[in-house]
Amino acid sequence: LPEDDIYCRCLSRTLCHAATPVTVGLYAPCSHRLHALLDRLTAFMREESARRQARDQRRGLPAPRSPRGWGLLQALWLLAFYKPLITPRHLRRKNVAFLFVRFSAWQFAGCDRLWAGLVTTLCSSVRRHFGALLLSVFHVMGARPRYAAGSGQREWELKRGTCLKLGGAALALAIGLALVLAAMLAPALRAHPALRAVGGAVSSLSGSGLLLGVLSVLKNLAVSEKRRIERLTDSEKFAGQLGFMSKVRAEVEALLAFLAAMELFERRRLRVVLEITGLELCRPEKVAGVLDAVNTLLAAADAPLIFVLAVDPSVIVPCLERPRGLADNGYLCLGRTVTLPFSIPRMGWRSRLRALRAALSTREDLMARAIAAGADRR
Repeated sequence: LPEDDIYCRCLSRTLCHAATPVTVGLYAPCSHRLHALLDRLTAFMREESARRQARDQRRGLPAPRSPRGWGLLQALWLLAFYKPLITPRHLRRKNVAFLFVRFSAWQFAGCDRLWAGLVTTLCSSVRRHFGALLLSVFHVMGARPRYAAGSGQREWELKRGTCLKLGGAALALAIGLALVLAAMLAPALRAHPALRAVGGAVSSLSGSGLLLGVLSVLKNLAVSEKRRIERLTDSEKFAGQLGFMSKVRAEVEALLAFLAAMELFERRRLRVVLEITGLELCRPEKVAGVLDAVNTLLAAADAPLIFVLAVDPSVIVPCLERPRGLADNGYLCLGRTVTLPFSIPRMGWRSRLRALRAALSTREDLMARAIAAGADRR
């Protein structure tokens, strides 16, 4: 194997066992090499995920569920009418699935608030992966996962209060409509206008409650988390909003709660791998803002997030030592953010041969390789 493959395979296996949230510093001197390393790391982590799933199937464990097709209806039913419970059985699961999000800081370099681009990229990627409908239903009717009492094995508990409210509203709506129809169609009841008024009032009240719930779901479908955060940052009172950061954090925490619920539905662990590149091309204050976002907004306890900072430390450290940076010592500042530093040595001769072979490839060869990689991902 080329040397770079050995390094990436070791890092991929480490990340499959590491407790989250974790921030990995992938240090290498060349930006082009960093992108190649990230591609290899992504491929090896997908292989490790497939290997664990195959091992669980050989052991006779339940297969993971997918929120596609019939699974979408099942997921909607569970999120709407059940409360997710984190059980010891779920905590012992070794099967893991990865959602890879590539964030290029250079694409948001012209933005006044680069850290907001990091948050919105995460929100839009999760929404695109699971679908807007699931996320909207969870925002309106979903419950945050909590730990099960004792050693119970039941992972979904019926929300009796929600079922009683919906059942009562539906029953009241049916009774109100029945009274209105009876007052309109029955000859003996046409002389009682009060009966029609009572039926109309009951059906209107119950129907309006159900309609408000449907409108809330449609509102979340139309206005995504990314758009809500963008509206907060675009506000003219942005500088004076004392509770702005708490609002953004609330959006992120709701997204993390949704990921925890989908873990229980899919019956496997979920990990969002946020790969951050292009920091070397940004201004020093932008670099400090991204690191601040990783530290304060996204590093929540038990968050299933893996940050991979693919950077050249010789360029990033001076940016952090500027007057607008976060510390006088850039290495200390970077060390407070990175929990798992991983320095890639100089390129060996096997890796150089593969890079040279890729450089000499024709355009058709590169396109065929990209198509094959996309088919493997699907």
